Amino acid sequence: MKYILEKVVADGTGNKAYIEEMRIGGKTATSQKLPRNSGKYVSSFMSFAPADNPRVISIIIVDEPKGMYYGGTVVGPLMKKLNENILPYLLKE
Repeated sequence: MKYILEKVVADGTGNKAYIEEMRIGGKTATSQKLPRNSGKYVSSFMSFAPADNPRVISIIIVDEPKGMYYGGTVVGPLMKKLNENILPYLLKE
């Protein structure tokens, strides 16, 4: 499962959270709010790193994003920035 979720970040819908030379697993999500066809969504992204031996797990949720609403598109860049700030501390140890 870790390998599959690492591929989500490396090659899939979570590619906007990809950081070169870091193994990150993740899952994007997009949920339509009720009532259906209201045009309101919840976008999210969960990640863990290092993918082979996780030491940190993060989730970012955006309620009712404006414009684009897909989890990977909206939250992926935010998750990348978060991991860029967290992961260097793990690599020092």
